[in-house]
Parts: sequence; structure tokens; C-alpha cells
Amino acid sequence: MGNYFKRIKYMNLYLYSADGKDSAADKWDYGLLKEFCERKQINQIKIDQLPFEDKAFIAIPGPSNKGLEHIVQEQLKRIKYPILFIMGDEAAEFDVSKINHDNIKIWIQYPHQQHEQYNKWPQGVPQHFKNKIPTYQSKQFDLYFSGQINHNRRRELANAITNIDNAQFNPTPGFTQGVEPEIYYDMIMKSKIIPCPSGIKVLDSFRFYEALELLALPLADTIDPLGDKTMYFERLFNNTMECPKIQNWMDLPDLMVKLNEGYPNNMHSAVSWWIKYKRDLFNTLMEQINE
Repeated sequence: MGNYFKRIKYMNLYLYSADGKDSAADKWDYGLLKEFCERKQINQIKIDQLPFEDKAFIAIPGPSNKGLEHIVQEQLKRIKYPILFIMGDEAAEFDVSKINHDNIKIWIQYPHQQHEQYNKWPQGVPQHFKNKIPTYQSKQFDLYFSGQINHNRRRELANAITNIDNAQFNPTPGFTQGVEPEIYYDMIMKSKIIPCPSGIKVLDSFRFYEALELLALPLADTIDPLGDKTMYFERLFNNTMECPKIQNWMDLPDLMVKLNEGYPNNMHSAVSWWIKYKRDLFNTLMEQINE
């Protein structure tokens, strides 16, 4: 047991990019990986070249390493048992098929259908989240949405919200161009249901995880902006997710009646699922690095 904890204490996550400039740690969607490192006492080290080591975690920003896969491949040879995170690659620009290593384990954030063979990493909350958490408040609103209305799924949601009583709706001109994070999180905390329409490329969104962390019930999208049903959350969470989903946003008023009737038990189930999922996810990583 003592040796196990010693290995955890001195394990490293190397923040590497073949372009020599970018870092996964500088992005909003580094939050979940940062939480893992802090909980498990993993050193987070920005580095220009990977060292020669037996075992290590490595995180790269996918888009910045597009076309540089051969350099990443050569660097990974320095680690005998690497665990690689490909971060922030919503458009799947990094060609992971070019990474070959006998002992590697690969985790992909924003996994697409061609990534089925790899481990899948959720988007999680933004890394600034824990510094902006409001004090708990009782629920005042049935529904809250603040965000861009920049594709068909979000336009459908915007139309549906007009038919819902006790809903707060704040369309914004662009990403990060809405209310301050403290106000945004306070409104989520005060609300029961948080609709989570698809992002531009994949269904995942910060909003989904922010709701769970702030004791609200996220309502997950099932259709992407192109109109395709991708089964994204089923693949991401291996069919374990305990959050409600919606296919047609115009069904939202009727669905809200059912969700309100089931509240807060449905919220408690969703939050409990997420807590357990994170625990198991982090433990899986430690098991992989200590094999």
C-alpha cells in the first residue's frame, strides 16, 4: 500500500505540444484533467520535449498538433508506458491513427465516431469553475438558459422557451459575451432544469457539467447541428448516463411538466451518477498508470 501511494505522489503529467507554443493547460476545457491531477497529486509540468521515463501522463492540444503527428509520435517513444490525452479537438483535426506505440493508452476529449477504439474523456467544467462557485441558494426558476443562438438546435430551443413559464432566457452575441461567470453560475444554482443544446461540432458542452456541479438537472441534446443523431453521450459514458435527453426541442414544454414532477429526485440521481462517474474515471487512470 505504501508503494502505491508513493507512485501516485511522484507521477507527472507533461503538457506538451509539438509546435513548441501551445498548451492544453491554457484552455478552458482543461478543467476536468486539472481536477484529476489535483485530486491524485499529479505534477503538471509544461515541457518542450518529453523526458525519458518509465511511465507518465501526457496532454497535447489536438488542433495545434494537426500535421505534427510524426513529431508527437517520436516524442512518445521516450516514455515506456505513456498515457496520452488529446485535448480540445472538437473538429477531430489531430490524426490519432498516426500514433503507434506498443504500450500506449489514449484518451480523446470530444470523441467522434472514428474514435470508438480509444478511451473517451468528457469536456467537464471550465478550469476557472471552482474559483467562481456561488453559495447555495434555493431554487427560484424552473429553467435557465444563457448562451449563443448560433445554429438550428439552439434556435429550436429559443423558440420552445417562449412557451415555458418561470423560465429565464438570455441569448448572447457570442462565446464568453454573456453575463459574468459569477452571475451565470448563480443563475444555474437558482434553477431546476438547464437545457444543454449541442455545441457546434459535438453534443458536449460546459453547460452540461456546470449544471451537475451546481445541483441542477441538465437536459442533454441528442441531435447535432447537422441533424444527425450521433449517440454521443451513449458512446462517451458507455450507456451509463442518468440525465434526461431530448430529440425535439419543441417537446420541451411537455417534457418540463414531467421533469418538474420528478424534481428533485431526478436531479439527485443525475448528480450522484456524475460524482460516481468521476470517481471511477480517476481511479481507472490510476490503475492504468500503475499496471
